[in-house]
Amino acid sequence: MARAILVASDRSGSGKTIVTSVMAAALSRRFRVRAFKVGPDYIDPGYHKVATGLPSINLDLWLMGEVGVRETFCRYMRGVDLGIIEGVMGLYDGVEVGSSTFQVAKLLSTPIILVIDCSNISYTAGAIVKGMVDYGPSNVVGVIFNNVASEGHYNSCRLSLPSGVVDLGYLPRDKELVVNERHLGLVTVEDYYKEVEELIKHGLELAEKYINLDLVYELANPVNCSEGDGEDDGGGKLGVAAVAYDNAFLFYYRASLDLLSSLFNLRFFSPINNEVVDDADFIYIGGGYPELHLTELENSIDTASWIRRKSNSGTPILAECGGLMYLSRYIRSDREYRMVGLFDIGIVAKGRLTIGYTELEAVKDSFLAQSGVRIRGHEFHVSYAEYSNEGYVFRNVKGRGIANGFDGAMVNNTLALYTHTYLPSIRGIKDRLRATLKK
Repeated sequence: MARAILVASDRSGSGKTIVTSVMAAALSRRFRVRAFKVGPDYIDPGYHKVATGLPSINLDLWLMGEVGVRETFCRYMRGVDLGIIEGVMGLYDGVEVGSSTFQVAKLLSTPIILVIDCSNISYTAGAIVKGMVDYGPSNVVGVIFNNVASEGHYNSCRLSLPSGVVDLGYLPRDKELVVNERHLGLVTVEDYYKEVEELIKHGLELAEKYINLDLVYELANPVNCSEGDGEDDGGGKLGVAAVAYDNAFLFYYRASLDLLSSLFNLRFFSPINNEVVDDADFIYIGGGYPELHLTELENSIDTASWIRRKSNSGTPILAECGGLMYLSRYIRSDREYRMVGLFDIGIVAKGRLTIGYTELEAVKDSFLAQSGVRIRGHEFHVSYAEYSNEGYVFRNVKGRGIANGFDGAMVNNTLALYTHTYLPSIRGIKDRLRATLKK
């Protein structure tokens, strides 16, 4: 029977992603392992995939609800021996909106391993762990210490643990395990694949030496999923969905792509490399880092012309965050860079960080939602619209949107939002796409 364990911490920056990834890589030598990520995160799952060879799957109570989280977890646990879930931020962060790592662990009956960064503490580690256990209370079964300076330092940390919590070992302080960051989090695997691969390979060797991997597996709980959980409803293909994928556009949920693949044959194209998919019946341009590739995007004349033609012919196009930026009139950085120009919107590449969950109420019909329906998503960007002469199909009940509390600019059948959507959570999305393609 498959098992699952959850890796959490008291805060961000403790090393959860590295510990999860190297532990998953080491255990993948013995078992078929899939990693999961709590919360709306596109970057950490890339590290997980390098570690295990399998796509990492997001679990988010705000986006999916309890039923959606459980069904998603069960669907993607099929065929694997061990699921390792990486938490988000601190264990209890997000409790106020019902989306914390603690609540996911409770829902899935998954034991918790804490990662404690000991770079500036020793015996205090035990006090942190005791507080984490008692506050919930939470089912913390073990601890992995990170950034340990020496064997003596490790002994001080482990001897501080409260009774009932197992010492699972540690990762030493090692500059080769440090991951660089930029304005939206860790650097992406797509930009630094070789470096990430080497980091995980090095970390795997350390994990096998210093972490009790056998005990990690033994502490994992058997997964309680019925055979019917998460079954797809099937249905015929609607044609070809073209998905932008390169170093500028790479933020996609695996479950959203899997939903689209149940409706379409997926083909990937690169706007950076001026590519097109002439027979596309649907186009999806996700978020990413277009602001880092402005010259290439300005020069991708064929891609821009193709998108304009498809939009003018009524082909449904969904653009999120970076996709919105690309379909706007320009992105201004050191100068104004001309973009596709479907929308009369001007984008400034870098302002203050906008991050958080969103809830949108449709004020007009679109292929995503009927008027009056609410959908949930999240925002994650430093760019902003310095002007917009567009109308909108969504009102922000929660979140910032493009301008004045509205999101979702629409022209023809092209919809562009700052909100990142999670397609499987949108009620009736498959039927709406089928109906749109039949018109």
